[in-house]
Amino acid sequence: MSGKEFEKTLKLTKYALLISGIKTSENPVNKTVDYFVDHYLYYCNFIALYTVLIGEAYWIVDGIQNGTPFIEISLISPCITISVLSTVKSWFIYLNKEILIRVVSKLKDIHPNFDENEAEKSVGIAIERKIIKKSMKLLNSVQVLLLSIYVLVVTAFCLIPVMLSGYNYHKTGEFVVIYPYYVKYPFDVYHSSVWYLIYIHQVWATVIVIFFVFGCDTLFFALCVYINMHFHLLGLRFENIVSKSKHETERNLRKAIVRHQELIDLVDQSELLFTKSSLFNIVMSSILICLSAFNITVANLMADVIAFITFLLMSLSQISMVCYFGDLLMNSSVEINKFIYNCPWYEADADSKRTLFLVMMRSQKACRLTAWKFAVLNLGAFTTILSRSWSYFALLKTVYK
Repeated sequence: MSGKEFEKTLKLTKYALLISGIKTSENPVNKTVDYFVDHYLYYCNFIALYTVLIGEAYWIVDGIQNGTPFIEISLISPCITISVLSTVKSWFIYLNKEILIRVVSKLKDIHPNFDENEAEKSVGIAIERKIIKKSMKLLNSVQVLLLSIYVLVVTAFCLIPVMLSGYNYHKTGEFVVIYPYYVKYPFDVYHSSVWYLIYIHQVWATVIVIFFVFGCDTLFFALCVYINMHFHLLGLRFENIVSKSKHETERNLRKAIVRHQELIDLVDQSELLFTKSSLFNIVMSSILICLSAFNITVANLMADVIAFITFLLMSLSQISMVCYFGDLLMNSSVEINKFIYNCPWYEADADSKRTLFLVMMRSQKACRLTAWKFAVLNLGAFTTILSRSWSYFALLKTVYK
């Protein structure tokens, strides 16, 4: 697989992060554009998003003071929560741009590059090629799935309201704009001549959140998939590491150990990128799932039900895949131990046996991504999140009744 194919698999992620204001490489595009992206774009998006969020918070405070029904207030809470979550995720990536660029560059450098004719002749290369294709297919499928869900979310929250406004105008002859979100403005937005600008502003705020979340999440999935793939390829290398020649065995062993250390370092670098935002992600996901489920059960309008069904799907898919890919990475790092055990180590010299034994000992300690050391990102964490979400949901329903 060539470098172009590697770039292709990260294309959607790179575009999402670039529009968010985060570069994944140091390759210059245009001096002026690069300077704007590096220094201003992220903050412009931040301001555009938080002018809406401040208005939403103001609306909630005003609603509480004026006795607005709890159901109406609850409808806006998940939107604020996901917006803050998206900001936290992107902020830690933005702060560690140098680490991000270094990790992506390293993965590109070590990415296998096979000649198709060699792959057809060699069984080993054909197996490695199959592993790579399987990994890329998984990553592409996840990207398409998430993109489809996010398109549904944008459609439900941003297009359905304007369609309802058009329908009401057709039925009554009076045009009253229905905005995607409840936002308190210092002027009357329902009889404003610039209502379309306000509407576009709210839609763009939604798109910013989607870019933040999609870019950061697919980056996390891509790093896990690539590192998982390299652990499997390294396992195959260890399985066939013993050669008839002592010198060749030692040379192969040195290369394999260097690659193993590189992969461990990549996991450590990925941990620096995501560990703090992952803790916030776990906490907020429980709240998001709870609030989305609650709004589905209490909403009176079908448009609200549809919107929060898509929101619930987005929340569940996002956190479940974070935990799944974290679990995938852990398992593949431990499986190195199995590959070494399956190799003909008994035919190697004493020094090589001793080195293989040390690698086996290191492999028993799983490489893992954590939520700031408070929790490990694996499938066990996902079951805990679901359990907490159900507890919060049951409590909220009890209080509401």
